[in-house]
Amino acid sequence: MRRFLGKDVRVAVLFTGIIMLSLVGGCASTPSYEGAFSAGQQVQGNTESVPASMEATWVGALETLSQQGFLVQQSDEKSRTVLASRELRDQKDKDISYTITATLTFVPLADQTTRVMLAANQTTELHRKRYEWFHLLWLIPIFPVGTDYTTVVVNRDTVRSPQFYGDFFSALKRSVEGKSAPAPVPVPEPPATTPTQPAAPESVTE
Repeated sequence: MRRFLGKDVRVAVLFTGIIMLSLVGGCASTPSYEGAFSAGQQVQGNTESVPASMEATWVGALETLSQQGFLVQQSDEKSRTVLASRELRDQKDKDISYTITATLTFVPLADQTTRVMLAANQTTELHRKRYEWFHLLWLIPIFPVGTDYTTVVVNRDTVRSPQFYGDFFSALKRSVEGKSAPAPVPVPEPPATTPTQPAAPESVTE
């Protein structure tokens, strides 16, 4: 009997030790957010140099955001930043929607060169609709008496799609090209000439 009890105690101690080690190991692991500024966490394709002045690039970016349905929440020319957002409904599942928040940063490099950096996050939400029914004898549902709407966040992360950033910079460059085109040089008109009057005939005296 003592033999079996001693074996049970050893098993319990070993099991407890394994649990303690797993808890300590889990607490000692490095959280993922601590590597946010590491080279592996850099977003690819979110920076582009635009061949235009700071003013033209700024106006082109605001125009591009508005044309694509983004609401410009803040624009500060002094700090050279723009904050915008947009809500989208999923094309395949009407119960899913996306909220995109974007921050634009402008860095003038030269008179006709401006670096634009775009940082974007997306939030995916699931919208649920549940009907409250009137039950006959608390068992059989007869007709709905109310509707309950709930929204659940199912995903929130940084946008890393190359297409997302590529489409923005392509639209921005198209907008800037129209604003940066040199104005046509007016051709000077030839000076107006005054028509010469024919000389009066000389009078002949006898």
